[in-house]
Amino acid sequence: MPKIAIYKFLTFFIFAFDAINEPPHLHIAKEKGNRQRSAKIWLQTLKVADKGSLSETDLKQALKVIKENQTILIESFNNVKAGKKITTIKIK
Repeated sequence: MPKIAIYKFLTFFIFAFDAINEPPHLHIAKEKGNRQRSAKIWLQTLKVADKGSLSETDLKQALKVIKENQTILIESFNNVKAGKKITTIKIK
């Protein structure tokens, strides 16, 4: 489960198996918390596939971060898909 990026309290990650079988997307969860479901957002269209346990406010924040960093996040997804090593991006 490669961790792609961190923004404040949100962690953006990929399930490696998903990268092989699905279009570019990220899962998003709060850094802290027990047994939460991750949200899933398609990177190219910014459509929410599943909001998971995120609140509407958290989801809006995640969408904003993805939109502002869309190119580099898609590149990171593609690197995971290609089996390349990635470095977690710390977004400010």
